[in-house]
Amino acid sequence: MRTVFFTLATVCLALTACEKQPGEGGKASIKGKIMTEERTVLSNPASAQAQYPAADEDVYIVFGDNISPDDRVLTNYDGEFEFRFLREGKYTVYVYSGDTTGQAGVDINRMPILREIEITDRKEELDLGSIWRYEDF
Repeated sequence: MRTVFFTLATVCLALTACEKQPGEGGKASIKGKIMTEERTVLSNPASAQAQYPAADEDVYIVFGDNISPDDRVLTNYDGEFEFRFLREGKYTVYVYSGDTTGQAGVDINRMPILREIEITDRKEELDLGSIWRYEDF
């Protein structure tokens, strides 16, 4: 009886210790497109002057509950990006924008635009669609 208990405990421990965390090493991907809208007044959507794909912009990803970004890619000429070879789990994708809140005491050029998503299938291809960032005109 004692041997059965220890064998069962060892199997349970081994199964939980091998649980894969979010990150690289899988077959899933997250992609999207970054778009820029230029405004004469950042906090006023009615002041939009131009919209275009955000070429050569940094896009960041955080794996699971990590604090710092785990990877960064640049958008292509058409504002598209992709993070490939990801495992199942939760992710945060973000890009920086001009501050549209108008709050005092913040860096007006470093407001993060976040998308929190979860990959639930090992071969999933998540498309975030367009993520908008804003700039002064």
